[in-house]
Amino acid sequence: MQMPEETQQPPEKQSPPAEETPAEQLEQATEPAEETAEAAEDKLPKNQVTVEDAGTLRKKITVEVPRERIEAKFDEMFGELNRTAHVPGFRIGRAPRRLIEKRFGKEVAEDVRNAMVGEAVGAALEEAQFKAIGEPEIKLDEIKLPDEGPLTFSLEVEVAPEFELPEYKGVEIKRPVVRVTDEHVETALGDFRRRYGKLRPVDGPAAEGDTVVADVSIRGDGVESKAVNQELRVAPGSLTGIPLEDLGRTLAGKKAGARCRLKTKVPAGHPTENWRDKEVTISFKIQEVKRLELPVLDEAFAAQAGFASVQAMRDSVRAGLQHRMSLEQSRLMREQVRRFLLESTPLEVPENLAQRHTVRLLQRRAVELMLRGVPRDDIERNLEQLEKQASELAARQLKLAFIMGKLAETEGIEVDDAEVNARIAQLARQYNRRPERVRQEMRNEGTFDELIVAMREEKAVDKVLESARITDVTDDQAEPSQQQDESAGTQKPRGKAAGKSGKAIKRPK
Repeated sequence: MQMPEETQQPPEKQSPPAEETPAEQLEQATEPAEETAEAAEDKLPKNQVTVEDAGTLRKKITVEVPRERIEAKFDEMFGELNRTAHVPGFRIGRAPRRLIEKRFGKEVAEDVRNAMVGEAVGAALEEAQFKAIGEPEIKLDEIKLPDEGPLTFSLEVEVAPEFELPEYKGVEIKRPVVRVTDEHVETALGDFRRRYGKLRPVDGPAAEGDTVVADVSIRGDGVESKAVNQELRVAPGSLTGIPLEDLGRTLAGKKAGARCRLKTKVPAGHPTENWRDKEVTISFKIQEVKRLELPVLDEAFAAQAGFASVQAMRDSVRAGLQHRMSLEQSRLMREQVRRFLLESTPLEVPENLAQRHTVRLLQRRAVELMLRGVPRDDIERNLEQLEKQASELAARQLKLAFIMGKLAETEGIEVDDAEVNARIAQLARQYNRRPERVRQEMRNEGTFDELIVAMREEKAVDKVLESARITDVTDDQAEPSQQQDESAGTQKPRGKAAGKSGKAIKRPK
């Protein structure tokens, strides 16, 4: 059977290739050169790296950079310099290399050393079988680039501890049962009424919690200040940055026209430098005594406060207290999880990291004491005890940070942008601020990243609570709680705090 002949098609007319732009020509000319350089570098001998222990959670890394890699870096830098350097008598790019080396050899050698060390350290840490913490300790000025042979140098780095988490699924947790009583509600209503109270002049002596209007003078060695009609609460307080623990006792019992004084020492951290550590006498001339008059808790006051009735106000107060106590219940349960993880996870923390953290905590504590008016001599006399407390707290915080980080990693827990935005909005409502302002304040204070870490840890703890064996207990059965959740480490933005009753009463819209 004869096969049909294929139809011969005329060749298609091909369009001439489009003219390349100068940028495309440069890109095509550059790509092979870059690929060639990378390929050449891959053929160079690898760095020799040895790792040895240098203490608790500390490694010493010794790196040997082969001569071939050093010479290749010299060629790279001199080649780049040759294209841009100005050498008298030669056009740019035309000077012999020997003149380039003679003119710029010292600077190039230093750049080569820095580049070799930087690249070698980065590669060594990337390939290491441990997780480095912080910046490596390396004495760059003591590293000399040899004229011949390899470059050898050492560095030390702290590493994260390696440990196993305890079996945390099914951990036993006690849930405190808290109930809002009528007494709680009445106390909260009293706080709320004080917000609407008005100061009224009284003829009698000042009592605790009253307000006095007084002319005040402060005198001491090189210190002199006067102010008139200052409103001072009859309670411990402060005046022009000077803490006054005895202010309430000094003013109590005084009537209009009375005079009184107290002596104290200006704290070392006072804003006015020439006042610091000075003994001063503060004199008061009482002009007027005022007492807070609370509104009557009736339907008229409820309407003024924006409620339909007194009962609606009570219900709102009770709901606010229940919400606050629910948050406190969750906090106490989370503390139990953290305590369990701390007590059940043996691990050490890097020594230098712990020392640095201890110093920060000690400095913070010393400043707090100075601002409270504690004399510097008293702080220094108790320095050993303060250092011990700071060291113990630093070790606990660091240990917990490592544990919580591994727990979050094990459970695959992350915090997304939507969760962060929601938490910022919550803080903004709590402190009556705009979310954008709260976010900016936290960034300025360096607490924004800490907030994200705290949220991640909180989610990790809640993951443990999901599988926990929870037993309800009354107040007398509950374990004493810690005064503060030291693991959070998150500072709240400055703003108006809630009253003694906790969450403010939510008014109906």
